[in-house]
This record gives sequence, structure tokens and C-alpha cells, in this order.
Amino acid sequence: MARLRRYLNCLNGWEEVGAAVEAHAAQLPHMELVRPELLAMLEEARSLVVQFNAATANKQETYKLLRRVIRSGEAMVDTMRTAARQRFGPDSETLVEFGVQPFRGRSRTPPPVTPNPESPTPTPQPETTE
Repeated sequence: MARLRRYLNCLNGWEEVGAAVEAHAAQLPHMELVRPELLAMLEEARSLVVQFNAATANKQETYKLLRRVIRSGEAMVDTMRTAARQRFGPDSETLVEFGVQPFRGRSRTPPPVTPNPESPTPTPQPETTE
């Protein structure tokens, strides 16, 4: 939005210069030839700002509709995946086709080995060569 304000400030500056050229037309007759072109650009720019605002509003409305459709679709897919899990069972490999990871059991990891403080670990002795 900051860029749009900058553009509007620029357009206001154009309008100010055009009014100043009109007010001093007697002293600046050579600029009076360029003033209509500047005013035409000003009108075109203002028209484009209106189009930009309309496109932004349309984009925001489209985004709201897209979010609504995605939420509904996700809810429907979730329901279908749950139904597939109920129909085929939580451990069925068929669930992969529905994008659901089947329950494959819990992996058992051995408990971490803790050193016994009563038996010290032998320190390695350097080998000697004779």
C-alpha cells in the first residue's frame, strides 16, 4: 500500500505543476504546449489507479473463496481418510493409497547402556614392538 501512496503523491505533484503552468501561462508559453499531454497522462494514471484498486479487491475476494474451498476440501479428504482407516483397519497397507501411513507397530529401541561404576573400563595399553 505504501507504493500506491507514493504513486498518488506523484500524481498530486503532476496536478500541482499543471495548475502552476496554467496560472503562469503568459510567462511560460512554451510549457503550455506540453501541459495537455501531462493532463492526459494524469487522467490515464488515475484511471489505472482505479483499475489497480478494483483488481486488488477482486484478488482479495478470490483469495477468500479459494481459502473457503480449500477448507471444505480438506475436511472432506479428512473424512474420507478416516473412513478408509475404519474400513481397511489402521495397519492396512491400502491406506498408503489414501495418503495415510499405516500403523506398523512400535519400534523397540534397546535401553541405553550405562557404564557400571563398580567395574572400571580397562584403559588401552600401547603395544610395544621388540
